[in-house]
Amino acid sequence: MNLHTNEGFSLVETMVVIVLVAILALVAIPSFIKYYQTYKYIDYASTMENLVRWARITAMERTINVGICREGNTLKIINMGTDRSNLCSGSIMHSLTITDNFVSLSGSGASFDPKGFAIHLGNVCITNSSSYSKVSISRFGAMRFEKGSGGCT
Repeated sequence: MNLHTNEGFSLVETMVVIVLVAILALVAIPSFIKYYQTYKYIDYASTMENLVRWARITAMERTINVGICREGNTLKIINMGTDRSNLCSGSIMHSLTITDNFVSLSGSGASFDPKGFAIHLGNVCITNSSSYSKVSISRFGAMRFEKGSGGCT
């Protein structure tokens, strides 16, 4: 009569499980990275669009000149005071800094007067490797929001 029972896992069974977990990780990690990059791009793009809307509304509510200034990968909303010549001079009201290297910010910036009209016409644009989100400010403060594949033009 054999009363001896085998308990536990053999080395082969353990190695098979480790190999399966490694294969699943190799498949999942690139998908997770792509998901994260897409999420961050969408987050930056919506924040940029909301800041531009906020800048125009704030200019009208507070009856001030408000600039949208791009310096490198930072977008700043500036209280320009009475100086209408430089949209980057004045006190910073809000800012968006892009810290991820797979997203970039470009554009000329723009500014609004207390009536919500554009003082400086321009745009700001966020791009990643495959798509872009752009806000253009034209005469009378009209904002056009554009999204597409490729880069900013």
